[in-house]
Amino acid sequence: MVETIINMVVKRLAPIIEKRVRDEVNLVLNSAKEAGNLVSKLKMIQQLLDDAERKGVRDPQVKAWLGKIEDAAYEMDDALDEWEMKKIHELEMEGSEDVSDFWEKVSSFIQSLCLCFEHVVDRRRIALKIKELNGRLESIAKENEDEFKFLPKLSGEKNQDSQDFKRVLETSYVDKSKVKGRDDDQKILVSKLLSESKQGNDIHIISIVGMGGLGKTTLAKLVYNDFKENPYFQQKIWICVSDPFDEIRIAKAILESINKTSPNLTEFQALLQCIETTVSGKRFLLVLDDVWKHDHKKWEPLKICLSKGAPGSKILVTTRNENVAKMMGSVDTHLLRPLSDSECFALLSQIAFEKQKEHHNILEAIGREIAQKCGGLPLAAKTLGSLLSFKDTVQEWNNVLSSEIWKMEIAEVEIFPHLYLSYNELLPAVKRCFSYCAIFPKDLEIDVNTLIRMWMAQGFLSGETAEKMELKGREYVQDLAVRSFFQDNEKNYLSGHITSCKMHDIIHDFAQFLTKSECFIVDIPGDQGITAIEASCPNARHLSWKDHGMASSPVSICSVEKLRSFLCAKYLPPHVLGTLKSVRVLDLSHCWLQELSPEIGNLIHLRYLDLSFNHVIELPRTLCDLYYLQTLNLNRCDKLSKLPEEIYKLINLRYLIVSCQRFYFFDIPKVYGSHK
Repeated sequence: MVETIINMVVKRLAPIIEKRVRDEVNLVLNSAKEAGNLVSKLKMIQQLLDDAERKGVRDPQVKAWLGKIEDAAYEMDDALDEWEMKKIHELEMEGSEDVSDFWEKVSSFIQSLCLCFEHVVDRRRIALKIKELNGRLESIAKENEDEFKFLPKLSGEKNQDSQDFKRVLETSYVDKSKVKGRDDDQKILVSKLLSESKQGNDIHIISIVGMGGLGKTTLAKLVYNDFKENPYFQQKIWICVSDPFDEIRIAKAILESINKTSPNLTEFQALLQCIETTVSGKRFLLVLDDVWKHDHKKWEPLKICLSKGAPGSKILVTTRNENVAKMMGSVDTHLLRPLSDSECFALLSQIAFEKQKEHHNILEAIGREIAQKCGGLPLAAKTLGSLLSFKDTVQEWNNVLSSEIWKMEIAEVEIFPHLYLSYNELLPAVKRCFSYCAIFPKDLEIDVNTLIRMWMAQGFLSGETAEKMELKGREYVQDLAVRSFFQDNEKNYLSGHITSCKMHDIIHDFAQFLTKSECFIVDIPGDQGITAIEASCPNARHLSWKDHGMASSPVSICSVEKLRSFLCAKYLPPHVLGTLKSVRVLDLSHCWLQELSPEIGNLIHLRYLDLSFNHVIELPRTLCDLYYLQTLNLNRCDKLSKLPEEIYKLINLRYLIVSCQRFYFFDIPKVYGSHK
């Protein structure tokens, strides 16, 4: 997650550093050299992040080290905004009247260090900031050398799992009596395996797809064991594939499973010929459990030689990724549903009540509520059932009920590793986009357009234009959806784009687990619970504020000036607006605002502003000073009848959202230039 912000800063600094520096620029503290050193240190730290972030999942000291890097990178990002803003004001003072020409000059600032450092005062302030950040990064790097000794990522090196999150190599053995809610799924899959193939010479492949912990492997075991005494398949083979997709190991495992001896072969071609000879003319069932990579070149030779089996041969694949199922050539994809609350309770109670003798009725009521926290994951139900089996009193069960699952050590050890493995497969930018979703309340139907605009505002999406960034955002949404991080996806009938989605409770808990030091949802009546929150989020970066009692302020629980997102519902605490010095995303929807403070113009970093469902009559002129603003949502501001005269100054504004019924009553004073 830290990698995303460092990438963003390096990208912004690179054009300045690479531009040939004029002699007069270096008069103050050798600033160009300092800036070059800063980029070098950031790039060096980037090489260590892969190792550090894996270890930081469980090690608080490493997490703190990463936090120092993140703080420095955020400060540099803020400083770059301020320097650019200063230059914009200078150009504005020169009286440039042509909007297109004006923005062309602004853009050229990024390309030219000497233009950025034109005035001595600004050069000195910038140089001092760069020098101070260099010193901090030097100290951070030395801390690694003295204490952590993180290993740099080698060129082309693949992500390796943390030692805390090793995959379990599953076998085909299963206790059917301990499986709940999968009878219908089992019948459907058995029927498909017995059906005649319509694929000609192609092997018939069926995939079970679902998120980690949903029970894909368990279901595959039930189906596989259904044929143990059934002679329909002459050969039955179970292979745990895992990651990486090692085609030679898989080929050897297939032969070893059939012949009961390990083949004395090392060449892939020889192994393939042996498989072809072994399966030729025989009907077989091959289970490939836990497939991760969609590498068509590695799979295709295996698929071709397996197609020599007798008609009716089947391959059953389990995977978390729909794209993998497509790559494997699945003709049937079975999307595994979450268990119902009652099914989760049946699974939980089977384990939890094994030792309980007293208070059975009371504990059952509590257990049903706990089952609702499982998000339909059998793994979560089993884990919580195991936890409860060691709790003897009603109070202890209530303690489990009142505790957030993601705060429990047992969740970190037993549940989240399964999700972390899927998460670890994501690109760094997609990881950051996913973890950002922890700021939304549970059970929220997330509007994808809104989500992409928030990602854009935070700088998570790469691209030279807003259109390319939006396209990248849709790719990330699709990637998270096929990996089951997003579910209940609604799609546009014409475009096929996902328009809304949800996160199941366990997935939301996992996102909060990943961001527990920087992303918080405060939903409390009055001062209740303030003390606990105050101790936990002094370095919050993203805050969703829902204080129904209107008796407290975000200032009392965190450093508001560090916030990059502030989502406020129902009530905006007084004087908070002027303290949000670094905010990029500001959601003031449904806050019953009758006027917007002129202080809004001081939020120079603001990219996303949602004022929907408020009663503002007029927008302050200072709103037009928000040069970086990309999104302005005025939906259902029914008392607003006009926009400020200088709205044309919002040269980065891409999304102006208003109610259709109000749009024709707006007085839009000037038309934007051709760049809009």
